[in-house]
Amino acid sequence: MTSTKVLTALLLTLLAARASTARADEDDDAKAARPAEPAEPAQPAEPARPAEPAADDLAPAETSVLSTYYPPPVDGPALRLPESPTRLYFDGAFAQSKDLSALQVIAGSGYNFRFALGGAWRLRHFTFDAEIPFLQVTTISVTAVAGGGPPAPEDAHQTGFSFGDVRVGAIWTVPLAGEALVGGFGLRTRLATHSTRFQFHLATDNSLITDSFPYYFHIEPTAILGGALGRFTFVINEGVLAMIGPNGVVEGQEVIVPTIIFWDSHVAVGYAPFDVLGASVELGTDMQINSVNDPQFVVKDVRSAWVAPALQLHFGNTRVDLIARIGLTGGATFFGVLEYVGTSSYTLRVTRTFN
Repeated sequence: MTSTKVLTALLLTLLAARASTARADEDDDAKAARPAEPAEPAQPAEPARPAEPAADDLAPAETSVLSTYYPPPVDGPALRLPESPTRLYFDGAFAQSKDLSALQVIAGSGYNFRFALGGAWRLRHFTFDAEIPFLQVTTISVTAVAGGGPPAPEDAHQTGFSFGDVRVGAIWTVPLAGEALVGGFGLRTRLATHSTRFQFHLATDNSLITDSFPYYFHIEPTAILGGALGRFTFVINEGVLAMIGPNGVVEGQEVIVPTIIFWDSHVAVGYAPFDVLGASVELGTDMQINSVNDPQFVVKDVRSAWVAPALQLHFGNTRVDLIARIGLTGGATFFGVLEYVGTSSYTLRVTRTFN
């Protein structure tokens, strides 16, 4: 092979390579000039499923020790609770007083059976409560009527059926140190709705009068403190009890009933050694803080103190309370007549809680 033939072959190879490169460039330009084909639509993403709640989240919230094993309130006036479950209850109570001289129109003794329905509704930091004593059966034994003489035979022993005083209240409390310390305030009223009436013949002229047991419109603002330490609970109330009229009429003369103000104090402690059993004791005191020297209605320096031991039994959402309230001072007898709760009382309460 001569050098001329070798050069010719190399030249033909270079020309062929150049032609292949040019055709490749033309193909790329044609592709760029053509419109882009639409991309296939993306499949919609599957919505995320919410996380399944844990088994603990599905379990009902546990009630606190303080709202489960609280010392039970008893009328005299009743304790306000720092933490209460939503509940309904039925009360049956027996109260007695050996001295009715606070009535002024008569002297003697008496006892009373009381039946009431009540409840409380817990809404976050608020508790709204009410109680309706729908039946009272009161029996009195009269030893003297106004003027100091003995009563007529038909007046000596009487029994009356009546509606009681309705109670309505609200409580606001917040945790101050978890369940160990809870504090707040309460305001309660007691409406003069009771219908107890008795008739007596006066010794002076044998005229007949109708006498109502003292009844008042109550206003009761109270500071509340309480807590739980393990199975121990405690509640403290400090406030004012104001008893306000209305006035009455005796022998055609208006009797002005003065407003009486007491400092009302309660200290209660409880312990629940078992889930089904608890016990508590409460000390209540009421001291008159205003002076009432009305000759028609003398109420002066009343000092009342009482103690209330109690047992509580728990059966699921049902609670049974057995409460005894025992007067400790002579003032407790006088005050018990004004409050219409007697010197001492014994209460059976059945409560259904709703957690």
